[in-house]
Formats: sequence, C-alpha cells, structure tokens
Amino acid sequence: MCTLYSDRDEQLAAAVNYLRGGLERGERCLYVCCEHSPDEFRAGLRAAGIDVAGEEARGALLLLTKREAHLAGGCFDPDKMITMLHGAVKDALDAGFSGLCAAGDMSWLLDEADGSDRIAEYEARLNAFYPSSRALGLCLYNRTKLPAATLDHCMATHPHVRIDGNLLLDNPFYEEPGKAAFRRTDGSAMPKKLEWLKTAIASFFDGGGASEPATVPLHR
Repeated sequence: MCTLYSDRDEQLAAAVNYLRGGLERGERCLYVCCEHSPDEFRAGLRAAGIDVAGEEARGALLLLTKREAHLAGGCFDPDKMITMLHGAVKDALDAGFSGLCAAGDMSWLLDEADGSDRIAEYEARLNAFYPSSRALGLCLYNRTKLPAATLDHCMATHPHVRIDGNLLLDNPFYEEPGKAAFRRTDGSAMPKKLEWLKTAIASFFDGGGASEPATVPLHR
C-alpha cells in the first residue's frame, strides 16, 4: 500500500503509526528514512510514546538511510532491493519475530539517481513479493514534490492508497504487475485521479461513514 502525503509532519505521522502497528504485532520494523534523518525519525517515534532505545536494542526496529537501501552503491537497482527484502524477512523470522513490517519514504527519487526510471518495475515486483512472504510494505510518496509521472506509477502499482492521512482506499487505478511494470505515462492524468480520490473520501464522510480513517486488511 502507499501513502501520498503533503508535508513532513504528515509523512512522519503516517510512518510512525504504521510502524507502531508492526511493533504491536511482534514484527521487526524496517524503515528507510529520507525526508527525516534517522535521529529526527527517532524523535518522532519517542514523541509517540515508543521506546526507541529498547526496540532498537532488541532488534525490533531498524532505521536505514537511502544510501543504505534504495541508493546503495550510488544507484537504484531493483534486483538488489528485492534481494535485500528477502534477506530482511528471513533475518526477522530467524530472530523470532512474526514477520517484517517494512516502510520507506520514496523522496530519494528526487535525486534522479541512475536506475530511478525502473521504479515502476520495482513496485510491480513488490506486488509479487509481499503476498508470498511474511512481510507488509508501505511506500510514502510526497505528492507536492515528486513528478506527476512518478505519482502515476505509484498509483498503478499499489492496490491500496491513502491520501493526506485520510481513508485507506481500494485503489481503482491499480494495474496488475505484469502490465504496470512496463507502463509509460507523462503523469497528465494524475490531477483527475487525485480529485477522484478526494471526492471518494468526501462522499464517504458526507454519507455518514466512520468519523475516523478507515482501514482494510493489512497488506500492500
């Protein structure tokens, strides 16, 4: 699943709430920082009442930078990232955790590093990886900074989407991995897609839906 956020505070809240759930379920939580440094993110976790030092000491919380994950070696290689995630799941299970709760801020795409144009391929491959593994995944995209074409790829490769901290929706713009991995887009349709999502959220609340953000079964 993915979250489209508008600012740093919203991004921090979404990531912290997601990882809190993983810790409560007995999963190892792995987070790739970008908008916030690891120390800034630790401060956000502590402000939410999470014992950061304790969780890190027992191996339940791992914080990485973009240079240690997506841009390891100075470029983006989907093969290496998928291999890393396979290893992270195995390590989590071997250490006695119930699974892996992974999340990453995708603002590293703004660096336009070599290989970044393979992001749709990578996200599509994750949709084959997660259902067959003991792992959950969340990608966080800054919808005010990232190019419309990148956001359009994001919409096509995530079955569930949350925008601006609201409802987690079944994504009507999701495409099956075999198609999404090789799609081409200029992003021109993104404004209409975002407007559709906002309208769907407004209709839910105006129609007497729940006063709190809704959830769906946790998977990507």
